[in-house]
Amino acid sequence: MGLALAALTITACTDKWDDHYEAGLPAEVNAGTLWQALEQNPELSNFCRVAEATGFDRSLKGSQVFTVFAPTNANFSQQQADNVIALYKMQKYKAETLADAEAKEALYNDPGYTGTKDTLRDAINEAIVQFMQNHVARYTHSVAPTTSDSVVMMNGKYVVLTPQTFGGEQVLSSNKLYENGVLFTLDRPVAYTHNIFEYMRTDNSLDSLTAFFYSPHFYRYYLNERLSVAGGVIDGKTFYLDEVMNMENELFQFIGPINDEDSTYWMVAPTNAVWDSLVTEYSQYFNYNDVVDKRDSLLWAMPRFAIVEGTLFSRTRNTDAMLKDSAMSTNAVERDRRKRAWGREDLAYYQYEKPMEPGHVLDTMQTENVVCSNGLVFKTSKWNIDKQQTFMREIRVEAETATSLIDEKATNRNLGVRTVTKGNPFYGKVSDNRYLEVNGRNANSNPVIAFDIPDVLSNVGYDIYLVTVPAEALDTTFNATTQRPSSFHAFMVYKEQNGQSPDLRQATEEDLTQRNVKGVKDLEFFDTRAHVLDTLLLAEDFKFPTCAYGLSDGQVYLRLNSALSDATIDDEYNFDNYTNTLRIDCIVLRPHEATKE
Repeated sequence: MGLALAALTITACTDKWDDHYEAGLPAEVNAGTLWQALEQNPELSNFCRVAEATGFDRSLKGSQVFTVFAPTNANFSQQQADNVIALYKMQKYKAETLADAEAKEALYNDPGYTGTKDTLRDAINEAIVQFMQNHVARYTHSVAPTTSDSVVMMNGKYVVLTPQTFGGEQVLSSNKLYENGVLFTLDRPVAYTHNIFEYMRTDNSLDSLTAFFYSPHFYRYYLNERLSVAGGVIDGKTFYLDEVMNMENELFQFIGPINDEDSTYWMVAPTNAVWDSLVTEYSQYFNYNDVVDKRDSLLWAMPRFAIVEGTLFSRTRNTDAMLKDSAMSTNAVERDRRKRAWGREDLAYYQYEKPMEPGHVLDTMQTENVVCSNGLVFKTSKWNIDKQQTFMREIRVEAETATSLIDEKATNRNLGVRTVTKGNPFYGKVSDNRYLEVNGRNANSNPVIAFDIPDVLSNVGYDIYLVTVPAEALDTTFNATTQRPSSFHAFMVYKEQNGQSPDLRQATEEDLTQRNVKGVKDLEFFDTRAHVLDTLLLAEDFKFPTCAYGLSDGQVYLRLNSALSDATIDDEYNFDNYTNTLRIDCIVLRPHEATKE
């Protein structure tokens, strides 16, 4: 689809004709070019008119090598030819003049682009892509009495060629070899089948989905300098005699190449009403603070990205047998990589159990299935993908790999990563058998540490847990004093809407506990339990006012202050019963619905 008309007129390859010669072609070469052969055949006059109107005559009379599959006048009438020519002229005008040619707008906003309007115009013209390029292939192709093969057309489509048919249409003549290629004649034109990416643009009920995928934020054409033919340099810029345009879409990097003709996919596509409802619901989860770079773009893009992630399924990965149990979208990861991706092997995000059953993601009773050249579109007006299976994920921070954000000189602390060895009773219970130990620099000091918490969503209820480790996980022979529990003060620090929050490198515990301090939630005091791997619930149904999803710079922190002196409330909690050492396995934020019953 991304190839322009100019791709047909690239300077001829230096290969000899014999390099393109294929088994099945006649030994003799007919006089003249492909264009001369077309012009001299009165049964191909309508096809010739379209080829000339769209500029293909220049290519077919040149030195490039092609195979042409030309429908005869018997079932390709003058009126049909006129319709294709009218479509070409209309879309040519639109690409040159109208502001809604998104690809053109994106392309010409690129100051490095040196191509022409004609190049882009032809790359997105349906008369060229869907008719002319659907009947012309590069290089020579032939058919023998016992062969059957797929031919890659100029538009990238794969069309099956047999001795009797091409794309399901009857072959009237074949293997006619001319100076610059091979000519076949057909009983009628070959139907053009859209791929998934192309199809969504033809269906008015998918306008919202289409607007996202075809947005100039992601979708653009670019000049392929490697395949284009340079003509020289003017004013320091290269100009091209023949240009090849390629299409790119950044969303394909994250969702999957739904324009790929060489693969087979299934895609769940929400209709406009479903899309609009989901955008309204999901927007609350992606409220970035006011000083985040490109905030407006993120507010628009992220709720929509959250919808389409997890909607594409490769049929190579998802066989019929596998689909009886589960469906793995292109965003899912294999079990042996889940721990690295999500923190636990049992977290199977973007993977759906029993997908074909009623009410599940690929329930054919609730979808309209549309056949495309590279798979199926499951068009649906009922959304069966739970957000907690996709973007609303558990957040897990391993303490030993997290970055401390407190100035070490100001906190009077020492840090050390400890390993739980085989034979220890806590081996296999501490995640990755490693944890972080935070010590005061003397017996009476209270060390402080803070952890960056990534990817939180706004207005989602999180239950926040801290997993602590006993001293015996390192050495079971430690004395009773060493094995004492810890006491600490916890604070959640986050960005307010205006982007402000306390500076953790400067803020004292007294600063954070003052009333009306913006961007801080005092989670109170907590005591660990000695001798056990302890999971402490620090906060329940905690909602962040702003989002940090996908941001690289710190937005949310969990700060822990060892509270040795605070554990002297009464005789039971006296100074001698606690240690100022914090042993931390991980921090876990588990989301649930935005409102909790």
